[in-house]
Amino acid sequence: MPASAPLIEIECIPVLLPQEIFIEVNMATYIPLGKNPTSPDERQELIAKRVEMEESLSQLEVNYVQKKIIELLISQKGYSKDDLEVNKEFRIELADAFFNVKADIAIMLDGRISMVVKCVINSLESWERHSIAFCRVVESYQIPFAVVTDAETAKLFDAAEGKLISEGMNSIPSREEVLRMIEDVRPLVCSSDRIEKAKRILYAFDAITCPAGFTKQQI
Repeated sequence: MPASAPLIEIECIPVLLPQEIFIEVNMATYIPLGKNPTSPDERQELIAKRVEMEESLSQLEVNYVQKKIIELLISQKGYSKDDLEVNKEFRIELADAFFNVKADIAIMLDGRISMVVKCVINSLESWERHSIAFCRVVESYQIPFAVVTDAETAKLFDAAEGKLISEGMNSIPSREEVLRMIEDVRPLVCSSDRIEKAKRILYAFDAITCPAGFTKQQI
């Protein structure tokens, strides 16, 4: 057999791209606008809205899933940033303890929270009971709808009935759809037993995610 060819060591030399190519590459970066613009003016308007949304998100403490869902709600579902409250906190009181819970995204329409969105990394099923309980007790009225999502799929619930309405990313309703949906919803108040049960569910989740919680006696 012929002898092996000798190995040749090749020195790697870094190559610097001209500035013009670097700029051209950056200019070609895809910017998702949420829809196909029908005119140059609409394109500029969509880009301006996108930039404004990115600036707003940069000022918020949001995780990856929250960021993706906020982008979806604004760019594709017809919501404005004024419709959304991010990381909105609520105080829950029990006979022997109190604690805070937050809505990852609360959708405010007509002066009331119409829907809350729970943004999770995985295991949507684990957060279904939490989201339904949340809707039943954080306000003086029942929040009608809850969404649990990981930005890959989603589940929409009727919070009053605790029933699954639809599943998949398309199940996240648009602003127009929510406005139609709440027309048929009567403001309801849970029974005291149901409220207490929902608070205990939230308290159990709070104990898991924040085991060093404070009770009233400790403060």
